[in-house]
Amino acid sequence: MTAKKVKENNKLLLENLNVGDKILDLHAEEIEVTDDLIEQMRAFEMDTKRSAIWRDKVTGSFFYFKYFEDHPEEKNKPKKKAGKKPKAEDLDEEIESEAESEEDLMLDCIADYKDEFGVKKVNTNTKKFKAYFEEWKKIE
Repeated sequence: MTAKKVKENNKLLLENLNVGDKILDLHAEEIEVTDDLIEQMRAFEMDTKRSAIWRDKVTGSFFYFKYFEDHPEEKNKPKKKAGKKPKAEDLDEEIESEAESEEDLMLDCIADYKDEFGVKKVNTNTKKFKAYFEEWKKIE
């Protein structure tokens, strides 16, 4: 048995549904009409001022409404958070402290390099200094 359609504009309406009729949802699956379903559709239409049936099919927004009507405990459930993101200020401080510690390491290494090789200026881009710096980091 299928739901009746209004002849003048060929639309399926809530007023034309009878218990036991079968209607389609948006995924073309048949749904049997019950008293509870009709009551929920009326409540949905009253609350949202939207139709539960569109183009002769039950709408997704009605199913969303129906789900929370059937599962009220889900409505008040707090949303899960993936993890607390650090504040921008905390990130800036962390980056600055890392940069300062790296800079301090470099300055200490340059001082040791000057003492060991007896130079006044150090070019940090040379292979010799980079190799010395890596060895120095391992020792420290």
